[in-house]
This record gives sequence, C-alpha cells and structure tokens, in this order.
Amino acid sequence: MASSEADSRLSKVVAPALEKIVKNASWRKHSKLAHECKSVLERLTSPNKQQQSSSAADADPEASIPGPLHDGGTTEYSLAESESILSPLINACGTGFLKIVDPAIDCVQKLIAHGYLRGEADPTGATEGKLLARLIESVCKCYDIGDDAIELSVLKALLSAVTSISLRIHGDCLLQIVRTCYDIYLGSKNVVNQTTAKASLIQMLVIVFRRMEADSSTVPIQPIVVAELMEPVERSDADGSMTMFVQGFITKIMQDFDGVLNAGAPSKITLGGHDGAFETTTVETTNPADLLDSTDKDMLDAKYWEISMYKTALEGRKGELADGEVERDDDLEIQIGNKLRRDAFLVFRALCKLSMKTPPKEASADPQLMRGKIVALELLKILLENAGAVFRTSDRFLGAIKQYLCLSLLKNSASSLMIVFQLSCSIFVSLVSRFRAGLKAEIGVFFPMIVLRVLENVAQPNFQQKMIVLRFIEKLCVDSQILVDIFINYDCDVNSSNIFERMVNGLLKTAQGVPPGTATSLMPPQEVTLKLEAMKCLVAVLKSMGDWVNKQLRIPDPSSARKFDVVENSPESESLSMVNGNGEEPAEGSDSQSEASTEASDVSSIEQRRAYKLELQEGISLFNRKPKKGIEFLINANKVGDSPEEIAVFLKNASGLNKTLIGDYLGEREDLPLKVMHAYVNSFEFQGMEFDEAIRAFLQGFRLPGEAQKIDRIMEKFAERYCKCNPKVFISADTAYVLAYSVILLNTDAHNPMVKNKMSADDFIRNNRGIDDGKDLPEEYLRSLYARISKNEIKMNVVILRFMVEVCWAPMLAAFSVPLDQSDDEVVIGLCLEGFRCAIHVTAVMSMKTHRDAFVTSLAKFTSLHSPADIKQKNVEAIKALVAIADEDGNYLQEAWEHILTCVSRFEHLHLLGEGAPPDATFFAFPQNESEKSKPAKSNVLPVLKKKGPGRMQYAAAAVLRGSYDSAGIGGNASGGVTSDQMNSLVSNLNMLEQVGSSEMNRIFTRSQKLNSEAIIDFVKALCKVSMEELRSASDPRVFSLTKIVEIAHYNMNRIRLVWSSIWHVLSDFFVTIGCSENLSISIFAMDSLRQLSMKFLEREELANYNFQNEFMKPFVIVMRKSSAVEIRELIVRCVSQMVLSRVNNVKSGWKSMFMVFTTAAYDDHKNIVLLAFEIMEKIIRDYFPYITETETTTFTDCVNCLIAFTNSRFNKDISLNAIAFLRFCATKLAGGDLASSSRNNEKEPLSRLSPSSPHHAGKDGKENHLYFWFPLLAGLSELSFDPRPEIRKSALQVLFDTLRNHGHLFSLPLWERVFESVLFPIFDYVRHAIDPTGGDSPGQGIDGDTGELDQDAWLYETCTLALQLVVDLFVKFYSTVNPLLRKVLKLLVSFIRRPHQSLAGIGIAAFVRLMSNAGDLFSDDKWLEVVLSLREAANATLPDFSFLVSGEPAVHSYKHAGLTEQSNVENGESADVHERLMTRLYAAISDAKCRAAVQLLLIQAVMEVYNMYRPQLSAKNTLVLYDALHDVASHAHKINTDSQLRSRLQEFSSITQMQDPPLLRLENESFQICLTFLQNLILDRPPSYDESEVESCMVSLCHEVLQFYIITSHGSGRPPPSASSSPNEPQPRSLIIPLGSGKRRELASRAPLVVATLQAICSLGETSFERNLTGFFPLLWSLISCEHGSNEVQVALSDMLSSWVGPVLLRSC
Repeated sequence: MASSEADSRLSKVVAPALEKIVKNASWRKHSKLAHECKSVLERLTSPNKQQQSSSAADADPEASIPGPLHDGGTTEYSLAESESILSPLINACGTGFLKIVDPAIDCVQKLIAHGYLRGEADPTGATEGKLLARLIESVCKCYDIGDDAIELSVLKALLSAVTSISLRIHGDCLLQIVRTCYDIYLGSKNVVNQTTAKASLIQMLVIVFRRMEADSSTVPIQPIVVAELMEPVERSDADGSMTMFVQGFITKIMQDFDGVLNAGAPSKITLGGHDGAFETTTVETTNPADLLDSTDKDMLDAKYWEISMYKTALEGRKGELADGEVERDDDLEIQIGNKLRRDAFLVFRALCKLSMKTPPKEASADPQLMRGKIVALELLKILLENAGAVFRTSDRFLGAIKQYLCLSLLKNSASSLMIVFQLSCSIFVSLVSRFRAGLKAEIGVFFPMIVLRVLENVAQPNFQQKMIVLRFIEKLCVDSQILVDIFINYDCDVNSSNIFERMVNGLLKTAQGVPPGTATSLMPPQEVTLKLEAMKCLVAVLKSMGDWVNKQLRIPDPSSARKFDVVENSPESESLSMVNGNGEEPAEGSDSQSEASTEASDVSSIEQRRAYKLELQEGISLFNRKPKKGIEFLINANKVGDSPEEIAVFLKNASGLNKTLIGDYLGEREDLPLKVMHAYVNSFEFQGMEFDEAIRAFLQGFRLPGEAQKIDRIMEKFAERYCKCNPKVFISADTAYVLAYSVILLNTDAHNPMVKNKMSADDFIRNNRGIDDGKDLPEEYLRSLYARISKNEIKMNVVILRFMVEVCWAPMLAAFSVPLDQSDDEVVIGLCLEGFRCAIHVTAVMSMKTHRDAFVTSLAKFTSLHSPADIKQKNVEAIKALVAIADEDGNYLQEAWEHILTCVSRFEHLHLLGEGAPPDATFFAFPQNESEKSKPAKSNVLPVLKKKGPGRMQYAAAAVLRGSYDSAGIGGNASGGVTSDQMNSLVSNLNMLEQVGSSEMNRIFTRSQKLNSEAIIDFVKALCKVSMEELRSASDPRVFSLTKIVEIAHYNMNRIRLVWSSIWHVLSDFFVTIGCSENLSISIFAMDSLRQLSMKFLEREELANYNFQNEFMKPFVIVMRKSSAVEIRELIVRCVSQMVLSRVNNVKSGWKSMFMVFTTAAYDDHKNIVLLAFEIMEKIIRDYFPYITETETTTFTDCVNCLIAFTNSRFNKDISLNAIAFLRFCATKLAGGDLASSSRNNEKEPLSRLSPSSPHHAGKDGKENHLYFWFPLLAGLSELSFDPRPEIRKSALQVLFDTLRNHGHLFSLPLWERVFESVLFPIFDYVRHAIDPTGGDSPGQGIDGDTGELDQDAWLYETCTLALQLVVDLFVKFYSTVNPLLRKVLKLLVSFIRRPHQSLAGIGIAAFVRLMSNAGDLFSDDKWLEVVLSLREAANATLPDFSFLVSGEPAVHSYKHAGLTEQSNVENGESADVHERLMTRLYAAISDAKCRAAVQLLLIQAVMEVYNMYRPQLSAKNTLVLYDALHDVASHAHKINTDSQLRSRLQEFSSITQMQDPPLLRLENESFQICLTFLQNLILDRPPSYDESEVESCMVSLCHEVLQFYIITSHGSGRPPPSASSSPNEPQPRSLIIPLGSGKRRELASRAPLVVATLQAICSLGETSFERNLTGFFPLLWSLISCEHGSNEVQVALSDMLSSWVGPVLLRSC
C-alpha cells in the first residue's frame, strides 16, 4: 500500500496530466475518459478514499498483487491500483485528440524517466506485462495523429522506455518501438523530427547492442554525438540550431535516468569506427590465427551458397516487414534464452528486412522514396562498424548475417541508386573487416559481385560506382591484415577465385586508363580521376602489405613521427565520417583498438579531438624517447589511468609505441614499471597453449630488452603466469623459466644467419637435462618443441607475403613506371614515387632480391643522374625518394645499396660540377705527352666554370652528353661538340639539383651508424664496389666514395668487435686492391686513407686475447708484399712507423702485422726502404720492447723473425751486425723473463705446443712458460752460419753459442732436444748432404759434383770446425741435462767421419777426441757402449774400396788402352768425351779410396788415444767391441794387401795412385798391433765383465792370424807356404829359392815388429794356457823356422820362445 508521502510524489506527475485531460476532454465524446481521470484524481487527493481502497484490498487478496507502478521508494502499488492509474493514460492516448494525447504521453514519459514504472512490457506475458505493453502500444499509436509536437513527444517517451533500467522493453514491444521511430522518420514532414527520429533509432541501437554485449541492463550508456549523424541535406541550417536541438533532446533523455550516467562525466560515446560503443568494458582483441577459419562446420561451399542465395532472392521471404505492422511469424523459431541477445537479434533482423523492402518501380531512382531502405542500410552500417565481440563471434548473429544481411546485400548491390550502392559497399567493408572469420564463402561471392565486377570494367564503367569501389578498396587497405587474409583464403585456395590478384590487375588496368581506340563512356576528367584513384589504391595496397610485415617483424614505422602531419593536411580531415570521428584510426573497422582511442571519445567536438590527439601523440613520442617520462606525461594528461593495469592495457594496445622501448620499460626494477610488467603478463591467458606458442603470443607486443637482468625479470614472470594457466604441464615455474630461456636461445640460434654452427635437436635436449626439478622433460616433448621452433621462427609467418608480392609486383612496377616516365603531373609523380617506396620496402624486408632490385634500379634510372642534360623536376623528386628509402629501409636493402650509392656518387659529381670545383681526375691523371698537352681546349664551357681554370673545360663538355644508367661515368663515352643550348640546359639542371642539399646526401653516411649489424656490412660492401668503379674509370677517376669509406668507418667506430671484424674483412680486401692500383696517385691516396683509419682504430683500447688490431693492419702487409711501386712501399713503412711512434700503447696485437711489414721491407730491393725500416726497428727494440709482448707473447717471435730478415740485408753489413746484436738483446730479455713480466696472458700459451717440459723442470726459475720462444731466435742465428760474409758468420755463431752457454741452464731436456735437432745440427747439414742415408758405400754416388763443390766452398770448413767444437763444448758443459742426447751427437760426429773428404773427416775425428777427452770421465758404461758402437760404425763406414780396379770397370779398360786408341779418339770427338768422363770417374774412385785409407789411419789413432785415456773405465765388453772394429779394419786391409791382381792394377796406375805396394800395409800392421794391445791389456787388467776364455780365444785366434799372414808373405809367390794343418814331419815339395825384391823385403821388415809382438803375446798367455794351445801354434812356429826370407828380429824372438817356453813343455811331456 502506498503511503501518503509516496502519493504526493506520484501525484505530482500524474495529477497535472489527468487534470489537463479532463480539462480538454469533450463532455460528450470523452465523458468516460473524463470520469476515469476524475476517479483517479479523487483517489490520489482524498485520504479517506485511500483508506477505503485499502480495506477493499485487504478483503480481496488478488488486489494486493504488486503492480508495475511504484513511487520510487519502499512502497509499491498493487496491480489493481496501477491499472486504475494507467488506464486513463492509455485511453487518452487512444483518443487521437491532440490536446488529450499530449499530456498523456508527457505523463508516461515522466513516469518512465522518474523510474515509477517497472517490470517487463510483454503482450504475451502476465497481467503486469500486458498492462505495460498496452501502455507502450498506446504511445506508439499516437504517431498517427501527424502532429509535429506529438511526434517529438512519442520519440521522447519511446526513447525513455528503451533507456529505462526499471522498465524493461523486450521482444515485440521493442520491435514496435523501433518501427514507430522508423515510421516517424519516414512519415514526418518536419526535418527536425526526422533527424530526431533517426538519432533516437541510433541511440536505441546503441542501448540494445551495448546491453547485449555487456549482458547487463544496467551497463552505463552514453549519448550519441548527433553532429556526426547529419546528412548533407539536413545541414541546410547553417547556424546548427537543429543539430543542437536534437543533441539536447537525446542528452536530456539520457541524463534523466539515475544510475545511467555518472554525474558530471563527459559524454563518451561517439559512433567512430573504434570508439567501442558496443564493446564490453574489456578491450577485446582477435587472435589473427582465428580470423579466417575455413574449417567451420557451418561454412557452405561458395558456389552452392551463391546458387541458393539467388534462389532465395527469387522466391522472396514471408518474414519481411509489411507496411503498417510488425509481423512475428518467425519469432517462434527464435529460441534464445538470453533476452538481451534476443532483442539484438530481432532488431538486426528487422533492419535487414527493412533494407530489403522493394519499393514501387517508379521510386527506385528517387532517393526520397527510398529513404526507408536507405536509413535501414545506414543503421546496419553503424551496427556492423561498431560490432562488439559477442556480435562478431556468436554463431547466432553470424547465422543472421548469412541469412538476412547477405540477402539484403544481394538485392541492394545491384541498385542503380548510388547511395544504396555506397551503403552496400560500406556494409560489405565492415563484413570483410570485422566478420571475415566466419564468412569466407559469403565474402568469396560478394567480392567479385560488388567490387571486381565494377573494378574490371575499364571501358564502360559507371563513374560513381567505380569511385565508390576504389574508395572501398582504399579503406580495406587500412587494416593490413585484411589483404593477407584475402590472399590466404582465396588466392591460395584451389576452389576459390584469385580475388587479390584480380583486384591488383583491375587496379592496374584502371590506372593505365582506357586502351587507345576503345570506346568509353567516361569523360576525360573522369578518366583522369579514376586513374589517380586507382594509383592511390595501388599505393595503399603496398602500404598495407608493408604495415603488415612491419607488425609481424616488429619493424618500427620510420614515418610514425610524421603521420599526424599527413592526416592533418589530408583532404579528408575536414569531412570525417561519423565512424572515423575520433581521427585516431582511419579504419572502417579494425579488430585491434587502443585504450587511447577509447578515451578519445571523451571529447565532443572536432577541435577538442584534434587537441586530444596532439597531446596523445606528444605522449607517445615522448615515450619513444624516454619511456618513464612518457608514461608520466600521459598519466598527468589523463590519457592513461595511473593504475598498473591501465598502463599495461595502454602498452599492450596503443599504436605507435616503440616495441623495443616497451620491453625496456617492462624490464625496469622500479616499483611502478615492475607492477606494470606483472599486470601486463597477467593480462595474457595461456590456457591450453603449447609452450612455444605461449612465448610467440607473449613476445608479439614488445621486444625483449638487451640487458640480462631485465630479460630475467620478464621471463620469470612469464614462467609463473604460464604455470598458473597450465598447472599440470611442469612441476614448477623454475622449469618453465629455464625452458623459456632455452627456447629463446634456440630461436636465435636457428634463425640468425650469423650463427654458422646450428644447434641440433640432441644439443637442445642435452642443454635441458634435469631442468624439471632434477628430472628430464620427456624427450618427445623437447624434440617436438625443437622441431616447431626450428621450422617456424617465433614471429608471425611472413612467408605468405612473398606469394602476394609475386602476384602483384609486375603490375605494380608497370603502374608506377609508365606514368612516372610519361607524366609531369605533381600528384601523379608523388603517387608513383610513393608506390616505389612502398614496393621497395616490402620487397626489401622480405629479402626478395630480384623484385627489390627491379624497383630500385627503375627508380634509380628515373633520377636521370646518369644523363644530367635530361633532368626535370620529377627526376629531382625521384632523387629525394631514393634518399628517403635509404633512410627508412637501409636495414633491408642488402645488395641494392649499390644502386643507391651509385646515384649518390653521381649526384655529388654533378654538385661539384655545378660549383665549378676541379674534378678528381686532375689530381690522378697520368702524365701527358707533349702532343696531348699542346692541343687547344674547347671554348664552349659553362660561364661559371671558366673562372675555375682550364682544367674544367673538357670535363664540362663531357658532362652534358647523355649517358646510360649503366655507364661508369656521368657522361659515358660519347664524344662530339657541345652547343650553347646544351650548356644552358645543363646550368639550369644543376641549379635544379640544389633542391636536394648535400647535407641530405651526407645523412645517408652519417646515419649508417643506425644500421643493424647485417645492414652495415651490406652498406660497406656496396660503398667499396662503387668506390672501385669510381677509381677504375680510365677517363675520370674519383675518390668521393673512398673518402666516405673513411667517414663511415669513423661513424661506426663504436660497433661491437664482432661486427667490426666483418666490416673490416670487406674494407681490407678493398684497400688491398686499390693499394695495388697501377695509378700511383690513387694507390697513395688509398694508403693514406688506410692510415687515417688505422690511426682511428689505434685510439681504441684492445683487451688481451683479441686480434683486431692485427686484422686492420693486414692490408698494409699485403700491399707491401704485392705492390711493385717503390713509392707505395716506402709510404707504407712511413705510415706504420707513424702509427708505432704515436700509438705505441695501443698497437697490441697489431705488432704482428707491423713486424710483417718490416720483414718485407728487409728483403726489399731498394736500399732506402731497408734503411728506413731498420731505423724504426732499432727504435722499437731500444725504446718500446716491453710493449711488443704486452698483450700477446707470440709477437716476440715476429720481432725475432724480422730481425733475422735484417741480418740477411745485402745493402749494409752494419745493419746485419746490428740485427745480430739485437738478437742477443732479445735473448737476454727472454732469458731474464721479461716476456713473462710484461705479458698479461702468459698462461695462455701452452708449453706443449713446442717444448713440453719434464716435471722436474716445469717450474725452474718460473720461466719455463716462455722457453719455446727460443727456437725462432736460435734457428735464425743458426741459419746465418751459411752466410757468405765471414763477419756475419762469425758474429752469428758467437751470439748463438754465447746465448746457449749463458742461458742453457734454463733449458729442460725437451728444449735441448729441440735445440740440437732444430738449431745446432742443421748448421752441418750443408757439409753432410751427400752421405748415403742407408749407410751403403756407392763409390760413384754423389761424387761427381761434390769434389768441385767442396773445393769451391772450402772456406766453410773453418766455420764447421769451429761450430763442431762449440757443439761438443756445449754438450760437455750441460752434460748433466743433455746426456740422453749423446747418441745424436755421436751420430753427428760419425757423419763427419764418413764424409769422403779427408779434412772433414779429420774435423769429425778431432771433435770426437775433444768430446771424449772432456766428457769421458762423465760417461757411464752404457754411454761408453754407445761411444764404442759409434766408433765401430765409423770404422766400418770408412773401409777403403779398390774393387773397381778388378771389376772390369770401363774406366780402367779405357785407361789401359788409352795409348792404343789415342789417334782414333782424337778423330772421334764423341769417343773422346766418353773417355774423358770415364777417366774422371776413375780419378774420383781412386781419390775416395785413398781418402778412406787416410781416414782409417786417423781413426785408429784416435781410438788408441781415447783408449789410453780411459782404459781403466772401459769394461771388457766395450773393449772387445773396439777390438772387433779394429780387427775388421785390419782384416779388410790385409785382404787388399794380399790381392795380387789388385796390387798389379795399382802398379799399373801408380802414376795416378802414387801409393806404395802393398797399399794398406801400415793400416794393417797398426790395426793388428792395437788389437793385440787390447787383448793383452784385458788379460792384464781383468776389467768388469771380463771373460777369460773369451779373451783367450780371441788372443789365440789373432796370433794364429798374424803368424799365418807373415808366413804366407815370407814364402813369396813362387811357393806356397806349408799348410798350417800339415805335420812338420810331412815331406814338403821342394822348390827353388827365389830371391826377394826390395819391395818384398820392405814389406817383411814392416811386418816383423807385429810378428815379434805376437810371439811375445803367445808367451804371455801363461804356462797352462800356453801348453794348452801349443799344439795349435807349433805348426806355425815350424813354418816360421823354415821361412827363407824371414826377418832376423823374428828369428831372434822365435829362438827365445823355443828355448824359454816350448823346450820346457816338450821336456815335461817326454
């Protein structure tokens, strides 16, 4: 029951209206109505009546049911009371009487606005719903009165009803309201009312669809902006009063509802394309992967759908709206539980049906009669452009679009009325932009029908239709994803038409115009307009493709800072449509919208929106410079909320932000950025996503910062979020954290071209072992992850764009090239150049080399810089475009940089020409001959150039000649006279080039420091190539690009070393090539440029273990070695010298190249270069030696090698001697450990490289780490022992052995081994080279040339003698360390003894004796064994060989018959030559035998000398080895001495041999004598290992042998001696005694002492041994007795023996 207080509130609304109704009612016609009104008034004003009514209500329970009417407080009216109060109002509305209807409608509106009516108006529902439905229906019917004021009242009440929160309007009631407003718009004669009705309809749609999206009836709704709804016809009121009225009408109604708007909040809803009017409160983005899903189960086959669509259109639909009423025959089919969605569906369907209404035929061309269709299409356009997530994704709404909207499009797209066709196109734009994910088949039908059909009609198009279609295409291109999706889903689908390709080709044909000779319906101005619009569309297509690839590859837009200016100055900026009112995104409907664009709707006027955008743009620009300040600015300007969540949404969705700086901001550790980062990560939903897909999605919005700590914070939060969204994937977030890093590293490894050795799947698995809380992740999971990342880089797949470019690049090139060539129109030229820029951007970013180069070369040709006489303004614009491309797309141009830099070079050439500067060629020209110098110069030169001197004349004339683009010079090779007109034209054109300042060209080089690591290398390669072409020009060499190389090297000095190494690799090859140029001036310029660069490089500090300084010095080395120009080589030495003297602290690894330069100079043929280089070397050694090994100790070796090179100088002996002295200095430094103390990386070089030290020497004096540096130094000195200059030889040997003597105590055994093997032994290789390595004795081998050679090099033997003695002394000095090397030293000495040269052998024997005498006391028994074995080897190797005399040697035969054939030999020259050669061989063989005999005599004397010195230390075993050696010598000598044939031969050659007979008697006797001495001493000394029986056996055998030889000799040749085995009693053959000759007597006399000694030795055996061996000796003794020619000494000794020893034995035996 209502209280009196409530009655008073309600009565204030109801009572005045009822009183007006009673007052204006006719007493006859409206008496019942008046009575009802009075009754209600009486109840409302009389308390008694209320009490009675209350009692009646208590008696009737049904009367207590709550009704729809209440007072806005806690009390309510019953249904009966509500009906009684509302019934008069309903009846009043039905009277049709203006004065009665007006207060009734006004009362209803106020009841709604004050919230006194509640409940749902439903004609099929309960009593309450029916009552409210009757009320709304009665208001709707009031429109029939036709009064303007009533129309406004009806609109006000209906809009209030739809807006109301308490009164809910759904279903048919809502449709009735919509239809009423629609009818008012169509039927009203008042323009204001029409506009109000249209605005009310739109506001209702906003409310219905906003509530549907939010799924709430209480969602805040803002009023629309009426100004943007006005059609041009409705804007006839210049003062805007109508607009203000309608805006006030709408706003007043909206503000009348409590809770609908926040008090004082500015209006926020505009119907812009991105204002979010129908969006939910959460900004919604669409996953690009879901935009076009061709597998949707509801998707129909395109062709089948088209057929069914036409069939449906022919049959018509029963559900269309008929005139005057709303039919509900389809409502039974709609089973939508959610009433808000059902309302939106019904309204949408109703609008579709209204748009399909077929007007009378006579009205089809009358826009006024088509207003109903038009407004329905406009409303549909607004709905679609502002569709929210539910509308776009719901199957129900997609089905409605397919069933109703597509049918509407089918009917209206063929309309001849342009406004209908335009609206149809706009609706189709929205479908493509926002609904294409679910409408693949439908779009595939309508695109050809609406767009391509018109576009491809070139000759006979409807001009207005084609303009609409072209603008439609331009709008499509704003959203870069649309074209890509179209291409993927149609051009890449075998069952679909090639929509993208047909569109591009249609644009091309339109841009090219009507083919000549073809009839056309277009007027010339119309054709020009279409061509221009088509060109704009082509440019827009390329821009769209470029924007898409920029987004996918995160390429910042270089023109982002200029975007606002472009929008501001564009023609469209003054006539923005309703959907683009905010000006932020000129898109018809993009799925991605920013918080910024949502907030942009806070303003209500264009001026405010412009100011808003400027401020927002300023904030974004500030963020892109300093992120923290940018965020602070945007918060203070109320463009972004101050909560972390709002900032995160802004960073995630706002356009124009630099993604690298977003990453940097998110990685900060301050409180606010950290919270923003957490909110940013938390905004992602990773449920059900694979790990790599989650990372892909996560990294789309920003680029990971470079700082490791920032990456760590971001990835840590990402891992936490992923695990929270997918709790069962990993055990902990640590696993996801580590795996995230691994995935990012793998992605970089797999897709970075600079990584050569790619990570394998096994490597990836190995790197992730145990990361899952100590356990391994499943191998299958990791392999799958590896495969996906390796196959698909973590970025959007941009490969599809390649195919799009393949389709459109050729048409685009033709479309831009032809007009650019033929037209001079500024607009056309501007569009063509814009198209070139976009095409080059796309093809360059996609690395499509062929396509990119096609566009770049075409644009370069259009600059006309190769033909300056033809330059026009458009060519200047082409130059500017080329500069802009270099600035914006430099990172992707790769090889195309060459074309751009070529144009820059040509521009600079012309610029200098215009200034009158002399050409570079005047400095680099080759000297001319006198005839050329005398030729007169032409006079037709530029006036401005005449002042600059005659050197410009011929050059200026050549410049005006027209060349080709590919010609090397500006003017090509053309020749001929130059007219004054051509000169004037050239002057004009050069002035025109001043529009492009040199500073803009130079910016290309200064901005090279902004290029990425790959691009800078491409840039340098291209610049070097252009410079090479400049310098190679025979007629006009230039150095412009060469100077720029030095500049860009300076600009890029701070790049990382890895990049610099790649850059320098290119520059190094370039400078080497130019440095070796035939043009000396150019080479000098190049080397000076290289010097400038090197000086800059040397300003940088180089750390240890780096090699960069050495790398950039290498070109000096290579040019030094290759250049044939003395001037260049001298310049290089001076350049390097300057660098050393001025930057010695920073040379570091560059010392290696420095020394290479000086080493090369040391071998130079020009004395000045050698002297200059050594002067610098001297200063380096004296003053800067510590710097040499500061960074890398290996440079010491290079220094030593350089000094060694100078020791070989043939110009100045003092240089060589000083170099040797410096080597001594280096050795002192090395021994003193200065390398170790000055080097910071002495642990870097492993000793095992050259001299692995033994453990007990490893730490000796702390210097072992550097001992391997001795080898270059010592080996160099060793090589100098062969120098032909005695002073050098002597000095080198002295330094070498002084160094070894003074510092050898530092050497380990391995080091000494290397010293002996590599340093000392090679000294003697020269005099040992002819020895047969097998040890064989080939008499003729190596002898022919050796004799003369050895004679020629006799001066060497002094050096060898000294060196060999020094080696022996060195070995003795360090014997304790080097004793294991004894065998090698002995081998060296034996090799000398074996030489077929008596002097060399004598040197070896002397050195052997020297070694034994100095070191013998140190030898162990094993060492002595090595000694005696080597002596035996030497003895066996030097046995004389006379076998050639008895072997039938041709030389011998030739000599014997020389006398007989002398005459014939003279006559036969050839035979004489043969004879001479044979005799030479004979002489050589005899000399060799005599030499060996002499050497053996020396050798056995040396053996005896050594034996006598160390007899006590020799064991029996070692002594017996010596015995065997000498016994072999003696036996061999005896064999020769007893060879009668040989002796006779020797007698024949006595004139040559000059040897006694027998030849080796002395050698035989002395050898046997020493053998006898050895055995006697063994018996006497009994040394260790003495074996009496063995020695006795040797003694007996030796005595037998000696006695036997003597007996044979004494018997002579006439009678054989008695057999040793024969008995003395045997009868011997008798023979005559032949007297001996003097020679024989001398021989026996020589042998006698040996026989005497032998007999004495037999006697010394001892009694037992003598008696035991007497049986064997007795026959020999008997033979001695019977010797006819025996020596008296022998006879005396034999007598003593028989009497003293044999007699007693015989007596005892008898």
